Amino acid sequence: MIRGKDGSIIPKVVIERLPRYYRYFDWLEDQMEKVSSKKLGELMGSSASQVRLDLSYFGDFGQQGYGYNVTKLKKELARILGIDRQTNFIIVGAGNIGKALVRYDAFFDAGFTLKGIFDIKPSLIGKKINGVTVYHIDDVKSFIKKENIEIAIIAVPKQVANDVAKLLVEGGIKGILNFAPLDLDLPSDFPVENIHIIDKLLALSFIVRHREDE
Repeated sequence: MIRGKDGSIIPKVVIERLPRYYRYFDWLEDQMEKVSSKKLGELMGSSASQVRLDLSYFGDFGQQGYGYNVTKLKKELARILGIDRQTNFIIVGAGNIGKALVRYDAFFDAGFTLKGIFDIKPSLIGKKINGVTVYHIDDVKSFIKKENIEIAIIAVPKQVANDVAKLLVEGGIKGILNFAPLDLDLPSDFPVENIHIIDKLLALSFIVRHREDE
């Protein structure tokens, strides 16, 4: 569990909203000096009171009758999210999804540095994808320690995803972003974010079809 400035436990949904707050402040910075909680609530699709509650977990940023200083709070959110420091990460799996992620330039802007790619195919080992070297998965544990890797992205077939995840945890990885189409068998308190694309498409398809029926 993670506690806020006042010692209270920060709900996971609040943490998940933080990047959205940062994106809106980044967008607002060129448009205005200050923004009200009401305006933020409208942008976020929530209420002004929810905005004030969310941000209060991390500090006292607003002023009654004034709102939030956009530039100042953007910098604070960058610090809270770690955007103002380098976070090293790796990608495991150099298939179609892995290669697409390697070429995603927005990682650097968010403070993330891709240090290496890992796979098992002999034809890929030693090659570079978008300037990043592909290493054999057998070297991942020593690489994590040597390069101070905090986060791993898993983009491997579901048949091997759990074995890869356990190997990463043994190597000292602190968090995993999982693109494999299954929920990883890891301790419940280990930080994992699952990106199940088919699940999202099926849910979206359901909504689209039922809206048409209405």
